[in-house]
Amino acid sequence: MALKRVLIVEDDPFISLDVEQALTTAGYQVCGSAANETEALIIARETRPQFAVVDVNLSPGDGRRVARELIRLYGATVLMATSECQGAHPLAGLGAKACLLKPYNAETVAAALDAAAALQSGREPGPLPYGLVILE
Repeated sequence: MALKRVLIVEDDPFISLDVEQALTTAGYQVCGSAANETEALIIARETRPQFAVVDVNLSPGDGRRVARELIRLYGATVLMATSECQGAHPLAGLGAKACLLKPYNAETVAAALDAAAALQSGREPGPLPYGLVILE
């Protein structure tokens, strides 16, 4: 089975590490972890991720710009992460498939990415993990 390459874009190093460990355990290959917009785009150019978990509010930078570029350049399945993804949301226009409400349990990220991938391919995502909001 081919590994699924994922880029983590999160400016909190503790959250980033927890997500990396959970995704690795779930069979994803973490191709990089970036704390800001510039770093994320450099790593993406080098690794061409299939998936990304992107924090909306980066310091410095904007996760929305990162998501747009990852989708446009690499066709990545993007899962946004923010404390503000309730109801109709401006993130819906980015092309990201879903948003995971913060704070979240790192173990739910793999299931949320799997659901986003199902949506991207036109399949039913099945039961959604707690805190996951579909954006389209």
